[in-house]
Amino acid sequence: MQGIKHWAALIALTVLCGCEATNPERQQARAVEQTVFGTPAGYSRLFSPARHNFRIGLAATGDPVRRGQFSERFELRDGDCGGSDCGAPRARAEIAMDPDNNPARIGRDIWYSWSFYNVNVPSFRQENSLRLVFGQWTMGGKNRPIIRFIQLGKDEGNFERCSPNVCVGPNTTTGDLVVHLDDIATARGWGAAQNNGYVCRLFDLTERRGQWTDITVNTNFSTGNDGYLRIWVNNRLVCNYFGPLVSADSAASRRQPHHRRGIFSSWTQRWARATDNAPRPDLIVYYDEFRVGRTRVAVDVGQAQNTGLAPAQ
Repeated sequence: MQGIKHWAALIALTVLCGCEATNPERQQARAVEQTVFGTPAGYSRLFSPARHNFRIGLAATGDPVRRGQFSERFELRDGDCGGSDCGAPRARAEIAMDPDNNPARIGRDIWYSWSFYNVNVPSFRQENSLRLVFGQWTMGGKNRPIIRFIQLGKDEGNFERCSPNVCVGPNTTTGDLVVHLDDIATARGWGAAQNNGYVCRLFDLTERRGQWTDITVNTNFSTGNDGYLRIWVNNRLVCNYFGPLVSADSAASRRQPHHRRGIFSSWTQRWARATDNAPRPDLIVYYDEFRVGRTRVAVDVGQAQNTGLAPAQ
């Protein structure tokens, strides 16, 4: 991100508002523009080829920023697709952690933290839900996602009747953004008694619209009963799951869990049927202060300000 800071005002003129700059400025602006519309070091766009799918957000040009001068802006529009998504009922504006940049290992304790900002994502009902995923951990390939933060319809999910050793909460009553353990739920045939693997509610997306929400995750991606997943939202523990997270088949693939973030519409057929193929809404969210490490104090965005940790970008 070095160099963006010095040219934020120039980007505002030449990139974001379309104005012209003088000759030497134009050359420098193009170099910075490449950085703004590229991906952070150690990440790649995943089936997200449209220019608007991802760019660096700039405080200097009015983008919301949690700390420092930069954030990550994701936008998903009707008709966006890339790769195999184009032949399937899904679409995304998403970046994925490169294998060489991935510190996660099955069975090893690890911490993640970031801030999330919802600009305009609405609520849905089960019948028209876009099955939006805002962050996931997966082995990739044909493996199911291990953990994903997915938006359910307001009338969807049955946390109150879910087996208490699966839906452990402590927050099981409110919020349409929930935790889904897709891989282990599929492998073990979890059904209605286990709420189909939706183990915790996190928060309500529309209630948090227009404000930053801090999220911290601690897990070990275990294949056994020694597994755990703890999640704090704005420093409040909202998920405290103990049990397996990774299936034997996924572990046998010899891959490691890597993180993806952005906006992923994982199943668009409900919307198409409910609306007679009406255009899908344009969606915009921001992420900031994403960190991964071995301790909470090394990553937690809420504690960063108190400990003097520099902004992530």
